[in-house]
Amino acid sequence: MSTQYGITDPSIPYTVDTHYRHGGVAGILVYFPITESFGIQQELLYVMKGSRQDISMDVPPINSLTEYNLNYLELPFVFRYTFVKLGNFKIYGSSGFALSILLNGKSRIEGVVNMGGMQIPFTESTKLEGVDIFDYGFLYGAGLDFKLFGKKCFFEYRFNIGWNTLMMPTSAGQAPAPLRNQDYIFTLGIYL
Repeated sequence: MSTQYGITDPSIPYTVDTHYRHGGVAGILVYFPITESFGIQQELLYVMKGSRQDISMDVPPINSLTEYNLNYLELPFVFRYTFVKLGNFKIYGSSGFALSILLNGKSRIEGVVNMGGMQIPFTESTKLEGVDIFDYGFLYGAGLDFKLFGKKCFFEYRFNIGWNTLMMPTSAGQAPAPLRNQDYIFTLGIYL
């Protein structure tokens, strides 16, 4: 579940409601144990990020939906510490950082302008060119190692908050929106 956030300016003449983009994540990881409880994890992931923005403006009266779809190659570097060991179950916490490279992206804006009772629809689609291809963020989470049918598996929840401000395009003639990526990742995997 991915979204984007920015700084709310009280002087702006419009309201924004942000919604999640539901996407996927897939990849591989290598875990290097340092002690029995502590280790370092390096990953290579394909991550879908972005958001949905409902925007309403009073003057002129405009309602629009903006969709940002970004796809990244992400390189997380994670520190893991196991807090609890109960038989075949291990509960761990994790934190670290992630460097991301934008593979591709697009935006789509559709809406309606109300001009004196006349509804004028508009639609714009564009590739996300000019957006910074590098993103970086801080991550933290928790996970569970367990055995299932003789295989060592894991389930993990992770929160990733972007530090890089991306200048996302808006409708034609308008200034770009300064947004940062933020996502909640749930993963299920098998150790080989």
